[in-house]
Amino acid sequence: MNPSPQCSSPWFEYPIRVQPCHTDYAGVVWHGSYLEWMEAARINAFRTVGLEYATLVQLGCDLPVIDLSLQYRKAIQMGNEVIVKTRLSKLDKVRLFWDQDIFCINMEKPCVLGRVTLVPVNSKNGRILRTSPQVLQDAINQLIS
Repeated sequence: MNPSPQCSSPWFEYPIRVQPCHTDYAGVVWHGSYLEWMEAARINAFRTVGLEYATLVQLGCDLPVIDLSLQYRKAIQMGNEVIVKTRLSKLDKVRLFWDQDIFCINMEKPCVLGRVTLVPVNSKNGRILRTSPQVLQDAINQLIS
């Protein structure tokens, strides 16, 4: 990857309607659902620039989460429509830093602020890939341009 300490990539928007399976007994979104939505948004952001995650798997590359933070600002209820806004916010030699904020439709402020760091690894031996597969690098370049 080309080191770039700061990126200002555009936001990719991934819509969700909160289903009963996303919530706890009180009808409030369970914290694990946010993580699932954030992963789906990242995968779909890559898809918009032509990279299918299955292609990375076939190349022996995985992108595990190595750091994660969530800040809860407002509870999200069953039936709400939400948007997961996702973007690459920063890169270094091997880490991909993502901002992933979750908004209820028609709300200006996010309900959840998420930050996720991924690193490319060789799926066979678990070692960090110091050089990303070209298809991953091409997708990153498109997402940050």
